[in-house]
Amino acid sequence: MRTFCAWLGVGLLILGAAAALAELLTYVQGAPATLSLGQIWFKINANSLVGFQALIEKGPAPWLWPPIQTLLIAPSWLLLVPPGLVLVLACRLRSRA
Repeated sequence: MRTFCAWLGVGLLILGAAAALAELLTYVQGAPATLSLGQIWFKINANSLVGFQALIEKGPAPWLWPPIQTLLIAPSWLLLVPPGLVLVLACRLRSRA
């Protein structure tokens, strides 16, 4: 289980680094724009994003959509790197004990 935890953390760190690099390259080219998680999801499969929004808004918790939307607007590296660091450090500390 610790190995899975560590690999998941490393994967999140790699994805976060790739998103930060993509954002940096976009900025260097002269277009200062953030790469949000919602944009990535929309580019991969727009219909699933719209379906997820409808599921949340029409379901039992419509009040939950605004916080989720706030997360989808945030820069993707900011949502991927911190959990990756926490997972890597937590798994590393447990394996030493």
